[in-house]
Amino acid sequence: MIKFAIKAGLAASAIYYVREQGVWKNSDETIETGKRLKSAVSPYIEEVKAQIPIELPVVPQTENACQLAKEYWNAGVRATFAFLVKLPDYSCEYTKKGRDKLMENPEIKNFVNSFSSAN
Repeated sequence: MIKFAIKAGLAASAIYYVREQGVWKNSDETIETGKRLKSAVSPYIEEVKAQIPIELPVVPQTENACQLAKEYWNAGVRATFAFLVKLPDYSCEYTKKGRDKLMENPEIKNFVNSFSSAN
């Protein structure tokens, strides 16, 4: 119960802080908040990047981030619906594979055949 209380308190504090900083306000204030955050964190990021032995990719600019978010969202929606369209085929295919695998077991095969020969 204490762990939950700590986690809930941290989550509530984070939400309160982000709300107070203007992230959930209108777009102009949100962009301004992002710029303030970037300028405040940037020295620390450079320090951490110097300690990491790999090259990190460049974060897209604010103008491009919105477009990228839309593109990634749409790609996710398309992939989800493409999967849903093929779901009946996948279900049949994997059901058949599972049935075939079960029928390889002689005991299960005899058990199933006992029902069909009873008629």
